[in-house]
Amino acid sequence: MTLAPLSTFFGAPRIIRCSAGLLALLAVTGALTAQEVPTGPVVELPKFVVTDSRELPAPESWRYAEIPGFEILTNASDRNTRQLIRDFTLFKQALGYVFPVPTAASAPTSLILCGGGGKFDAFVPARKSSTEGGLASLFLNNREQSAIVIDYQASTLDLVGSDTSSDAATGTDSNQITVDHNKQLYREYVHYLLGRSEPRPPAWLEEGMAQIIMAMKFDKTSIYFGKLADQNEVSAAAAQIAALNAMTAADDPDNPVAGAPVEDLDFNAALKTKALVPLQEMFTVTHDSPAALNPLGNNRWAKQCYAFVHMCIYGQNGRYQKPFAQFLARLSKEPPSEALFKECFKMSYKDMLDEIRGYLNVTNYKSQEFHAKKGQGFEEPPPLVLRDATQAEIGRIKGEAFMLADHPDAARTELTAAYIRGERDPRLLAALGIFQHAAGDDDRARKLLEAATLAKVVRPVAYLDLAQLRYADALAKPGATEGSFSATQVSAVLDLLLAARRQAPPLARVYELMADTWAHSAAKPKRDDVLVLVEGVRIFPTHLRLLYETAVFCMDAGMNDVAGPLVDYALKVAPDAKVKATFEKLKAELPPAPAASPAASTKPAGR
Repeated sequence: MTLAPLSTFFGAPRIIRCSAGLLALLAVTGALTAQEVPTGPVVELPKFVVTDSRELPAPESWRYAEIPGFEILTNASDRNTRQLIRDFTLFKQALGYVFPVPTAASAPTSLILCGGGGKFDAFVPARKSSTEGGLASLFLNNREQSAIVIDYQASTLDLVGSDTSSDAATGTDSNQITVDHNKQLYREYVHYLLGRSEPRPPAWLEEGMAQIIMAMKFDKTSIYFGKLADQNEVSAAAAQIAALNAMTAADDPDNPVAGAPVEDLDFNAALKTKALVPLQEMFTVTHDSPAALNPLGNNRWAKQCYAFVHMCIYGQNGRYQKPFAQFLARLSKEPPSEALFKECFKMSYKDMLDEIRGYLNVTNYKSQEFHAKKGQGFEEPPPLVLRDATQAEIGRIKGEAFMLADHPDAARTELTAAYIRGERDPRLLAALGIFQHAAGDDDRARKLLEAATLAKVVRPVAYLDLAQLRYADALAKPGATEGSFSATQVSAVLDLLLAARRQAPPLARVYELMADTWAHSAAKPKRDDVLVLVEGVRIFPTHLRLLYETAVFCMDAGMNDVAGPLVDYALKVAPDAKVKATFEKLKAELPPAPAASPAASTKPAGR
């Protein structure tokens, strides 16, 4: 059957809906280019002194590889790493057919495969704990960076609070769950894709889609999407043990053979004997809550998200597709509530829970299939080229993953250990400089960032952080009259920001600091300078402070034809009366738009 795009139900990442007039206006900035950062004197790098042997742990052996969009750090075997990455590359090809996501500019994601030595646990943030689920993978991110960490060493996970009453009959051990490393990587990749959305989808929708996509079956010529396994299906090992227990039950009923670990099941099997989560609770779980962070095993919330999203997209003969789309559209503007839900679905939360329970018992749905024509299909991925990772790569990738996981001490150890060993790769210098700036050690940060940016490192935050330091210097000691920045001070900040602007991902703070710098400048920005700020509004239209400052600069530069649509757009999206009043005051300062000529408004004869 023909595949329907899932973007029917929610927007693609980094897409913001603006008025047609504003989009047309903002498109004029697309061809602007930035200046290069000028070279300068050699920077004297800071010194780090080892005062404790624990600060310099023994060097580790990891392997390194790159694929489009990912840096891979692995201590799993080369064979297992190559197989996982091959399957992952095919998965991305298959996903592109059923869930096409525009390629947004982003920094490479770190993919860390922990295959030995118990390395995975060190990356787990303290908040990622749950009594209902297991943890075999992590997605760590901020607005600039992301990392996926896979526990390749774990083949099973222990579960807490499991119902073991039917284990002997089913041949399973409900206290353990089998880890499918491929599925865990697929799940975290979906969170990576959806996590780049602006705004990010609610946790329940993200998890429901992740569960559906994890269950996608594919080979080089076929895709099966949205298809559910039989709820009574068990693994071959479990079936054999169940048969053995059945034969020996009469002789020794109290000592059955230990069962096989359970598998991560589709919602129809996972929830068939469990109570459902109230919908108000399901909709208000956040991305950082334990339920959202630990999706394996007895996680009722994750499986119920799966059931609800699956039913709305594929189930009940399409009855819920339209109200589901309406519900998602409304959620982009207002929080979830039962009143909102009733307006869209024409039923209460309790009634919908009854619908979900009925869907668990009788899953009436239509899945999607794709079959390639004869002689066509997915391309075989090229062989993965693995090599020994340098100490700079190990320290940088692990250190920054520890930062994303809120382990600053571990991050400091990894980053400084590589530096103390003499590593001077610009990417390591940038990462260490960013870390030192975040820690408040601006003297060290400045030296490291100066060296990294002079080497033209590809890391926009390095340029932004150094620009912030120079901006602070200019604020402390302005170089022009009446506390304004001199041309030299303005250039010192803007040259760095323009370099950051050329790199991925785009950062709102880059454009905001540009606007702040121009606000303190003794000279006013020219048209081309203002158009760079307009570009920032195009990328980050929800940042109303940037929008306001840009509109003011447009008016000062005589660009009222640009300022007017910016202000009109802000009035449409202003979140409260106070913000709206600010833009209304600005609109009152704009001259009235020129009236259309009579000729332009007259319809041609005969029409």
